[in-house]
Amino acid sequence: MGNSVLQRRTETNELVISYLLLRKVVGWIGMLLPFVLMIGNWVTGGSLPDSVSGFYYTDVRNIFVGSLCALGVFLIAYDGYDDVDRWITNIAGLSAIGVAFCPTKPSGPLKTWQNSVGDIHVVLSICMFIALGLMALRFATREPAPDRHHKLESVGHGLGFTGPGASAASRLEIGTYRFCGFIILACVLLAVLSNFLPSSVNANWPVLLVLETTAVCAFGVSWFVKGKTILPVRRRGGYRTA
Repeated sequence: MGNSVLQRRTETNELVISYLLLRKVVGWIGMLLPFVLMIGNWVTGGSLPDSVSGFYYTDVRNIFVGSLCALGVFLIAYDGYDDVDRWITNIAGLSAIGVAFCPTKPSGPLKTWQNSVGDIHVVLSICMFIALGLMALRFATREPAPDRHHKLESVGHGLGFTGPGASAASRLEIGTYRFCGFIILACVLLAVLSNFLPSSVNANWPVLLVLETTAVCAFGVSWFVKGKTILPVRRRGGYRTA
């Protein structure tokens, strides 16, 4: 009996460690990717592109594509808190892989297929960033979703705005998740609005690059914090993870 309990606890601890490592890896990819691309591009003597996706046309293309593919696989493999989490992470993961293999529009005259692929890239990028923002907000969820009759309450609960409940996360951590989520979603909105800026502004300032870098870093912070807080919490009847 004792050996059986010990084995279950060992397996639980190994699972927690695996999830902790996965979340840390995802967090570090998000936090480091834009800066690794910038530094690598600078070392190779390339010019700064207008967006993170623009690194596809530089000497650090393989790093860009490889990192997005790795991120996509990690997100698809991640088993979230519930079915909604799994849908969001799967959409984000598939979108990240799609962004890697459907490059943004290059500068200069475009062929028909380049224009079409570029449009697909924009749609996938928007889907990816929205999913990343929702993911960060849902990290603040403190209890399983109860049956609710009011749709606004259901949506609020689904986005992590729950009442007092049992959680291993501190108020500071929950606040960080919400802050990162809103930053990501705000960057998506500002990126869309940047299309209405005068062409001279977009030509002289890497607005999209700054917004995408900010969003990716916020995503990385949320996952890195989550990776550090996924500790086993003793409950009646066994263990759970935050």
